[in-house]
Amino acid sequence: MAARTLVVVPARRASSRLPEKLLLAESGKPLLAYTLDACLRAKLADGVVAAVDDQALFDIAVAAGAEAVLTDPDLPSGTDRMWAAAKQYPDAEFLVNVQGDEAEIEPEAIDAVCQALADGCPAVTLSAPLAADAFTDPAAVKVVRALSGDALYFSRAAIPYPRTEGMVAPRLHLGVYGFRRSVLEQFATWEPTPLERAEGLEQMRLLEHGISLRVLEWPHAFAGIDTRKDYDAFLARR
Repeated sequence: MAARTLVVVPARRASSRLPEKLLLAESGKPLLAYTLDACLRAKLADGVVAAVDDQALFDIAVAAGAEAVLTDPDLPSGTDRMWAAAKQYPDAEFLVNVQGDEAEIEPEAIDAVCQALADGCPAVTLSAPLAADAFTDPAAVKVVRALSGDALYFSRAAIPYPRTEGMVAPRLHLGVYGFRRSVLEQFATWEPTPLERAEGLEQMRLLEHGISLRVLEWPHAFAGIDTRKDYDAFLARR
């Protein structure tokens, strides 16, 4: 597959809070297949590949109509898994990372990331309005942006501090990323950085190395599937 813009879906079989969640198929098809279906409907992507660590996930990806690459189960992060797969596609100039459990991501959101890369951004991600009750929730990653729209900082803490109320609406980071190939290649060679380790947020590595990360606005968050309760809610929406 010769693809200038490639969506890569990192997918691990192991998961702590909901065991083997990507294989769950109580709706009639595996959870991973929903994510791949959405990616395949993106109009600006030339191809979709699942970067998997298990043959069962490989088979699901192929059955869904995507390509698949088996990667080392011991890779430390989804971005490392993404780069391991991307190396099999040397023609891919723009690479978009969609996590395997983003079963309700909209193809238009993927297209927005693809377009920003085509417009010249070295790296891109998404954000949504932050619910008031999530402001102090460490599971909700917050992002603040420069006037240019590029990320200034990401944190699990409540940022920005609301000393003057109503000046800035906090935004929720959505974990979809786009990279120019050269940026992703660099990223994969860098060791985890101090703020990345402190926050437990991989994207800080880009900022600490001075890479501009454009933060696009999306009108709403995608429902994450991390627990049995999340999966049951997903089934109820089918």
